[in-house]
Amino acid sequence: MKHDSLNVSRIATFYYNGKMFVKPEIVELQNYLEKENYYKEYYLSRTYTRLQQLGIFSTIKPVIIEIEGTNYVDVHYYLVPAKKQSFSFEPKATTSNGFLGVSASVNYSNKNIFRGAQNLTFSISGGFESQPPVFDKSVDGQIIKKAGRSFNTFEIGPSIKLDMPGLMPLRSAKHLAKRQRARTVVSLAYNFQNRSDFSRKNFQLNYLWKFYGGETQIFQVGFPGASVIKYSNITKSDAFQTQIDDLNDVFLRNAYSDQFIWQDLKITYEYNTTEKKDRKTKAIIYYKTSFDPAGTLLSLFNKSLEVNDLGQSTIFGLAYSEFVRLDNEIIYAQPIKKNSSFNARILVGGGVPFGNSETSLPYDYSFFGGGANDNRGWRARALGPGAYKYYLDPDRTATQIGDFRLGASAEYRFSMGGIFKGAGFLDAGNIWTFKNDINRPGSQFSNKFYEQIAFSAGVGLRVDLDFFIVRLDLGIPLTNPALPKGSRWIFQPRDAFNQELLNTPGIDLSTVPRPFTPVLHFGIGFPF
Repeated sequence: MKHDSLNVSRIATFYYNGKMFVKPEIVELQNYLEKENYYKEYYLSRTYTRLQQLGIFSTIKPVIIEIEGTNYVDVHYYLVPAKKQSFSFEPKATTSNGFLGVSASVNYSNKNIFRGAQNLTFSISGGFESQPPVFDKSVDGQIIKKAGRSFNTFEIGPSIKLDMPGLMPLRSAKHLAKRQRARTVVSLAYNFQNRSDFSRKNFQLNYLWKFYGGETQIFQVGFPGASVIKYSNITKSDAFQTQIDDLNDVFLRNAYSDQFIWQDLKITYEYNTTEKKDRKTKAIIYYKTSFDPAGTLLSLFNKSLEVNDLGQSTIFGLAYSEFVRLDNEIIYAQPIKKNSSFNARILVGGGVPFGNSETSLPYDYSFFGGGANDNRGWRARALGPGAYKYYLDPDRTATQIGDFRLGASAEYRFSMGGIFKGAGFLDAGNIWTFKNDINRPGSQFSNKFYEQIAFSAGVGLRVDLDFFIVRLDLGIPLTNPALPKGSRWIFQPRDAFNQELLNTPGIDLSTVPRPFTPVLHFGIGFPF
């Protein structure tokens, strides 16, 4: 019999075969039908949910027995342990308008490694992908070089994550109140990417505390002072380095340079009504927000740090990033009939670089537009920023990045019979830079941002194979904010666009894409 000296009501008796496979205090911490509590059906339901969320039981059977001659009941839980260890293999295939990708991951999971409901996950993933060169002459999926279709990108990397009860190293699970449901998540990851232009090595450490609020809320906060530590090392080819130097583009130089990120804090909040039992409508609402400040703690030690040629404080010879970033996502799903639904999503995010970061957000914290899960009228990461006239820039890059993002999507999904499903969608959005980029005029966020929203529409075909969904989406741009006024909408004449080309000296018309070209996307799962 286990007794908690701090609370006499926390008493539980355990019967088991062989060795107790989980520590008793972990199981007791999930029980809300305590000795001195009045019985409530809600407490039983909550206990069942909590035991289920541990993920270490294959069977959970509560039994309530009335004690004759009294107003008391005995509560019995019959628990059967789930399989402790498992392996899985996950192959993936992607394509976006001709850019192919194949990858796979091997995963090992141990759901109760130290008998305390600690979940250990180890994964190693890798794959090949077709990516255009950074300075490719292709825009909107119109490939000029056949080499752009070859598997020219290789990526591989291991990761390990430990998810455990309690607020380590402050308090273990048995010393926490039951309503706190606190867990600690520590993860390490390494990734190596090799391309024809460059190779990149990434190392990342995350240390987060997680709290659950009922059936609908999850709140995460990073370990204060060291929530996320990330180091990125990039080795560029001589030709690629020469192109960056010749352009003298500070935004491009920042994107393709070594980076050191030390997050002071990381706050994430999620609200999801999917598992809410007493919701009054069938509609599902999902909301997620994340706040990421970085570099402020390190800036307190600037006087003792070395300074590089650009005037930035460095650690181990590498300038650290300093910024704040806020990102929001809200998803709404409303069933209409048995086999159809209306789904919508809104994305609002932005970041401000300051202090030790002179130009823009780090590459991995920047925003992108276009692709199978964004604005489907553009190929992945090709939209924007702002009203930047990419088609007039002979030195344009295949990937565009920004510091702000606005996006919205609406989709009607319906059954076509059997495993086939269809969809009609409308997407809108764009990205912008925080500071003026002389190499990308029109990219800076301004009070006229609403005039630079790109719209697209399309249809989709989905094959529902139960365990995953294969998706094909055909998106057509309806409006392109980069084009001159009078030619921005698909139904408008091209006169203003053609005249702009004629007025631009030295432009190579063979590299100028045709406006409003449809884009075909392939994906796994729904776009949102």
